[in-house]
Amino acid sequence: MRRLIAFIVLVTLVSVAVFAQKPAYRIEVQIEGLKDTSLLLGYHFGDKKFVSDTAKVDSKGVAVFTGDSLLKGGIYLVIMPGKTYFEVLVGNNQNFKVKTTKENFFNNLKFFNSEENTAFLEYQKFMVEMQKKNKELSDQMKEAIKDTVKARELRGKLNDLNTEVVKYWDSVIDKHKGQLLSSLIKAMKNVDVPEFTTPKETPKYDSLQWAHSYQFNKVHYFDNIDFSDSRLLRTPIIEGKINTYFDRVLIPHPDSITPQAIALVEKSKANKEVYQYVLSFLINKFLSSEQMGMDGVFVALSEKYYLAGQAWFADQKIVDKIAERVKALKPNLIGNLAPDLWLPNPYGKYFRLSEVKSKVTVVYFWDPECSHCKTVTPNLKKTYDKFKSKGFEVYAVFTQGDQPKWMDYISKHELGWINVWDPTFSSNFRNLYDIYATPVIYVLDANKKIVIKRISVETLDQYLEAELK
Repeated sequence: MRRLIAFIVLVTLVSVAVFAQKPAYRIEVQIEGLKDTSLLLGYHFGDKKFVSDTAKVDSKGVAVFTGDSLLKGGIYLVIMPGKTYFEVLVGNNQNFKVKTTKENFFNNLKFFNSEENTAFLEYQKFMVEMQKKNKELSDQMKEAIKDTVKARELRGKLNDLNTEVVKYWDSVIDKHKGQLLSSLIKAMKNVDVPEFTTPKETPKYDSLQWAHSYQFNKVHYFDNIDFSDSRLLRTPIIEGKINTYFDRVLIPHPDSITPQAIALVEKSKANKEVYQYVLSFLINKFLSSEQMGMDGVFVALSEKYYLAGQAWFADQKIVDKIAERVKALKPNLIGNLAPDLWLPNPYGKYFRLSEVKSKVTVVYFWDPECSHCKTVTPNLKKTYDKFKSKGFEVYAVFTQGDQPKWMDYISKHELGWINVWDPTFSSNFRNLYDIYATPVIYVLDANKKIVIKRISVETLDQYLEAELK
């Protein structure tokens, strides 16, 4: 009996060992005409690409990618010498074979034991053909710009082509439900905006139509994305959708963008990995944005998530840095009262910013020795001379300490606006206005609220033309 038990245990251990030796993924790639080199297995992550594995190509052109842990699902890249590559889907089935040729590798691609990749290849080839037809029709449209009949005909063909693409997409989505292919094609689809009709006599029909489309897309733009599917992170889809939404769909104002950014983060909580990606991406996007006012979105997201302990993936150093930026940006957000300054001019007379009487006030941080300031300051003076009689004033803060050079520049260029400085560094203006370089322009309304900041003189001129009529 003991021998029998021992035998069973031995067989079990052997079976476990054999099972353990079986790789979690095995992707065999055979490329005719390629030998004695290496292939890389990479993957998409947002707009970047990373390498996850490497495999040697033998004399028969065969390379095998294997691993003991399953690959995270997504669109992967088989990268050949010269950085040329073709894409494969890595989903539930991670044991398949690919054959192609070194020359014209895309057209010669064949997949074995991967119905999903075969369908993915068919999809790619279909889209290549559709894009070719679209370009041909678009080129014809340009040539027929004055021929209204021909243009109408071509527009109809383009619409038919679009209908064909959507119909094909829907068929693939339906046929491959649960698979990565279905999820990513659905994610690429735009949401269908319900028809909006008004009586013909309604004025500004076009604007009402636009408003209807805008409001629908604002709420439903991400309806086709399954945020519980982390595989989509390893495709270019999510990042592209996010950028389009915030850069082109929404009105570029923090009051419009902030609630939608928060709503998107909340959607992403369907999956921890997706949540981490979306929150991190938005934080970096709005912190580094050159679009005015987007620092307000950064502050709102930081306070709600990172500084409230909802970013478990961020170490304390990152949280501290974010807290530091929030502290620097929060006092000078658009819509806030400008932090007050009480500073002396070159002759010791003090001027309080909050007491400047003007319809529009510019707070100008500058240094006569700064190369960019040497261009901006003369242009700002032209704007000042043009609008000063209409209720415009400049409160110019010299940021350095060489008083003689500053005074000489003021005199030489006849800068008749309010010139002040902080010789004792007691006002904390650098922190209050987040001044880490010069020149910087803040625009305040009559109540000294910040309405625009960090703009060019050209943009300022346009604003004053509209504001001081």
